[in-house]
Amino acid sequence: MSILKKKALWFTLYGIFITVVFLYLLFPSDIVKSRLENAVNSPDFILKMEKLRPSLPLGLKLKNITISSASSTNIPFQGDLLDVQLNPLSFFQKHTYLGLSGRAYGGDFDGRVGLASLSQIYPPMEGKLKFKNIDLARDSLIKTILGREITGKASGAWTYISTGEVSKNSSGTIALFLTRGTYPLAEPFLGLNRIEFDRGEMQAQFKNGIIKMEKLEIFGSQINYFLKGEITIADDFKLSQLNLNGVIEILGPNKAKMNVTIGGTLTNPIFRYI
Repeated sequence: MSILKKKALWFTLYGIFITVVFLYLLFPSDIVKSRLENAVNSPDFILKMEKLRPSLPLGLKLKNITISSASSTNIPFQGDLLDVQLNPLSFFQKHTYLGLSGRAYGGDFDGRVGLASLSQIYPPMEGKLKFKNIDLARDSLIKTILGREITGKASGAWTYISTGEVSKNSSGTIALFLTRGTYPLAEPFLGLNRIEFDRGEMQAQFKNGIIKMEKLEIFGSQINYFLKGEITIADDFKLSQLNLNGVIEILGPNKAKMNVTIGGTLTNPIFRYI
């Protein structure tokens, strides 16, 4: 009797395995790709991808993805690979949760996003993302947001919670670590046309249109910056208002420290010495 039960179990497992293999091999990738693009495309975003394949256990693997803005030339995301996995517990939860992992801009990322439903993916209700070795110069959205190109590598973590409105009552946190990069200045500061840094760290929270900068430290071969304060977000992010203060440390033979406040906007910061 036990032998018959074992054979039945093995035949069942074999049948499940063969079914999964055939479903994978016969997966209608082109049809699903077209339907996914059409489902995501909206007045806000346009999704395009080169290829789509199933990804075990309950996901899709997208290759060479581009998410562009339908109303402008901005490209919010462009990645080499995106693996999206449906959390089966979502069927018993308020939101639909998707696991995300992939490669983009020379680095890697992973996390999850919570959606109101699969038919309403924007705006996301919540999100968590970790990223590593992102090449900032390759991300065109950062250049569009800041109004100038920043170089270097970025690693860190980001969280987001929303009430469902696109730009209101959202909150979250960001921890950012930078290595070996540059940031050009709109006007020369202390004889420098750009900030060169070996490493940097930012810890911030955002809520209701205000970014509270708890820590912004930049370390370079010539100048170190130790700042904190707030950034009031504008509809055009480049015009967001700065209200930062802290200490600038000048290195070299003539070491010096000075207190400074930074006002103006992201594209046109105004430095004042105290």
